[in-house]
Amino acid sequence: MYNLFRSVCAYLSRPALVRITIPEQPCQLLVKLTIICFFAGISGGVLSGMLVSAGIIPDPGPNVLDQESLSRTAFFFAAVLFAPILEESIFRAQLRRFSGGIIFIAFTCGLILTAVFHTAWAFLVSPFIFCLLFIIYRFTLAGSISRKFKFWQRLFPWHFHFTALCFALVHLSNYEKGISLLPLGILYTLPQLAIGLILGYTRMNYGLKYSMLLHGLYNLSLSLLFLARLKS
Repeated sequence: MYNLFRSVCAYLSRPALVRITIPEQPCQLLVKLTIICFFAGISGGVLSGMLVSAGIIPDPGPNVLDQESLSRTAFFFAAVLFAPILEESIFRAQLRRFSGGIIFIAFTCGLILTAVFHTAWAFLVSPFIFCLLFIIYRFTLAGSISRKFKFWQRLFPWHFHFTALCFALVHLSNYEKGISLLPLGILYTLPQLAIGLILGYTRMNYGLKYSMLLHGLYNLSLSLLFLARLKS
């Protein structure tokens, strides 16, 4: 466990385009990573709570997950099955693809504009941003594989942390105030930021299916705790 934790910390301090390795004991690895995620999430939640209690950041208001009208069955399947597949496909699948990174950046720009201007029409800017970035790539990097790889190698650590940041901020939707919590939004989603970084480590070192499984296992543990709290 300790060696795995050190490996996670070492990678997150310097994210890199590493080779995917096949774990000899995948179940044991996933259990250990789930435990690391669990304690990382708790630590982030405690820190966020301390910041609110100390008055450093405003109270974010009620969490939509606490609403009694929420279907427990729908919540369970969304958290354990739908969310891991969808979120890993969006935030982690593209980490090994330069072209995927371009798509992700263009999509994120549209999402930001949609949130700022409160209109879905802002997403129409995403294809134009993608075309612009692709044209720049086509006439600067596409002609040389080595030049493209070196550029992606330098850019990757920034992109890795950017995707984890976006993953965390998306979870502002868990609060009724949502996007209005910006620009301090990341301080409310420290648990998701920590989990996003660990999922990124898992995707890069062991592959996308492992990050999906880890995401599902972590959400499963949270879902069981959440449903147990509702019953009490």
